[in-house]
Amino acid sequence: MRDISCKLISTTYEEDDKGVKKPIGTVEREIPIIKTEDIYAKEYYEASQAGYKPTLRIRISALNYNNETEVIYMGTTYTIVRISEPYADEIVLICERKIKNV
Repeated sequence: MRDISCKLISTTYEEDDKGVKKPIGTVEREIPIIKTEDIYAKEYYEASQAGYKPTLRIRISALNYNNETEVIYMGTTYTIVRISEPYADEIVLICERKIKNV
């Protein structure tokens, strides 16, 4: 069975007296998924030329997205590489698998 929801992760930062931003906390917010899609071949090759390896496309409602940078889908954390808007009320998150300690 596949998940019908995912968790968007937003990180809050605090700026110290030197102007360096440090993460102070994260918030996970569960949202429904409209559809998961395959990565297009052309999109994969163009992204890998830029150093990315997209592995997941998730279609969600545009109202649920607030510029988050990470998503958890089926227990795996992904980094959001790019966003496209095929329709006015939907967006597609193109994600790559997050690698720890990199």
